[in-house]
Amino acid sequence: MTSLCRAIYFKCRECNGILFNPLLPNPLIWQFTRGYARHIPRKGVSERSKHEKSKKHMKHAKPARMILSKSVIAPSDAQRSRWSHDDFRRQKVVVKQFQERQQATPYLIGPPNAGGFSVLKNIDYEDRLPLNATAARLSSFESLRLLPVVRNALYGRALRHLDEKRPSAIQALAIQKITRLPPPTVRLAQQGLLAKDDETDEEYYERRRHRKNLHKMKVKLKSYLLAAETGSGKTLAYLLPLFSMLKEEELQNAPAVWGIPERPYIRSIILVPTAELVQQVLAQVKDMCHDIKLASAGLSQETTRGVADGIRKKQIDILVTTPVPLLKLIHRTDWNILDDCRKIIVDEADSLMDRSFKNETQEILDTPPRLETLIFCSATIPKTFDRTLDRAYPNMERIVAPHLHQIPRRITFSTVDTSARPFFNDKRKALAETLYNLDRSDSDPEKVKRIVIFVNHRESVGDLVAYLNDLKIYAVGLTRDNSLEERSTMMREFIRPTQLLKDVMNLNPVTGNVKTLRVLVTTDIFSRGIDMQSVRTIILFDVPFSSIDLIHRAGRTGRMGRRGRVILLAAKSEMKPWLRGLATTINKGYALV
Repeated sequence: MTSLCRAIYFKCRECNGILFNPLLPNPLIWQFTRGYARHIPRKGVSERSKHEKSKKHMKHAKPARMILSKSVIAPSDAQRSRWSHDDFRRQKVVVKQFQERQQATPYLIGPPNAGGFSVLKNIDYEDRLPLNATAARLSSFESLRLLPVVRNALYGRALRHLDEKRPSAIQALAIQKITRLPPPTVRLAQQGLLAKDDETDEEYYERRRHRKNLHKMKVKLKSYLLAAETGSGKTLAYLLPLFSMLKEEELQNAPAVWGIPERPYIRSIILVPTAELVQQVLAQVKDMCHDIKLASAGLSQETTRGVADGIRKKQIDILVTTPVPLLKLIHRTDWNILDDCRKIIVDEADSLMDRSFKNETQEILDTPPRLETLIFCSATIPKTFDRTLDRAYPNMERIVAPHLHQIPRRITFSTVDTSARPFFNDKRKALAETLYNLDRSDSDPEKVKRIVIFVNHRESVGDLVAYLNDLKIYAVGLTRDNSLEERSTMMREFIRPTQLLKDVMNLNPVTGNVKTLRVLVTTDIFSRGIDMQSVRTIILFDVPFSSIDLIHRAGRTGRMGRRGRVILLAAKSEMKPWLRGLATTINKGYALV
């Protein structure tokens, strides 16, 4: 015991010298634990200074940490063999790669600095470079495999307000890869079910018998993951291939591929998480289907039971729905209403595949007996979502945009430290000053300025709206507690194009009048998928919980090539080390992890 105690050392906090007791008998071990030890300074210090510092540093404080001598911590042969194992070597390689990446991109936020904020899957830049070249080569919709009727509806309906009609990176990549599925006539020819010039009567009746049962045959599932930054046109990225495949089946005169025309059917489904997204996606689908001649319908929590039951009696090409109402409709039906469904699209898939909707979504995906095409679409790939897809669909083809997990460079990001003067950690005062400055700015002259403020908890919405209204600032609050009609009315103000001040009643267009602002205070429930065309400014009143929330909140502005700004208000307790460099990280174009 005495020999072991002689080998125990302590490290001094003040001068990095060594504290130890050369003769530490067993009865005096308690003195050692309380810090009674003689100080031995660092090498190179004079004998006089040694004596003086030994008295000076005699204290009863607990030492910083305990260090064992080399004779005690010398590894055994078994430990050495374990350290040379592949797992330890792999760990060293991972640490080295991480250090090199941190040195190459010092502003890249991520582990370990970000802690729980970092929840996204990191995609190496080497994997993004080939996608840039492919997207640059597919620079027009004419170079993509789309039916003329679909392309004409795209130009005349969806993109009629744009001067330059070019596909985004995710649209070009998705249309190119998803439309590679052979058309119905090719699949019939592969199975020998097309008519021949010299076929006999027996061959004719045999072919007709097989074609009659063709819609009951199960084919191999093709699964895809579409991932791109917010505001890049992901809705059209999956709608255009869907329109083209559905219409091609009709034009190729192959009704046996998708079902019997005489009875009700649902050919394809688009799953979204909220009723607002059902309205938004359904409006775009109906607008284009007016020219393409496809039948569509919508189903959400706000849909009455009579309307929902009427869907079972219709022939629907595209059904836009949320998971729970569709499951209720399936359970109320004696027969499988998804018997003819061959294509399912899961929009905002990272939300629908998390703990909130995962069971309902997976039950819907397992219901169609002959599912051919399954498309997951998301603006973020969380680590848990990535693992879920790997387990459930190991052969999935991933179509990832080059700028995934990046906030577009056209969005200016800035952080306001509310602990500094003149706010002194008063976030409301900082918010009021920010709104006054935005009202006096020269951006969007002679137009109504619409601003969205995001908070983390819905209990904060009412108090913040009341505070802004007391300052004579027009503000409304929006949470899940509002009815769908109320939410639609409030959201319409921020979705439609920006109005001129002269066209708005009861507004004084004098510079500095806060009545020229329109402010919406809401939570994360409206941060996904909603296309707010007229919103140029996003204010984050609370620091987002994770990088996923940050990307989706910031994505409500700067959509489809427009410019925008994001302002984050941070209190002293929220100014983490990674948060101080967040604005530089985003403005430099680094991907969040």
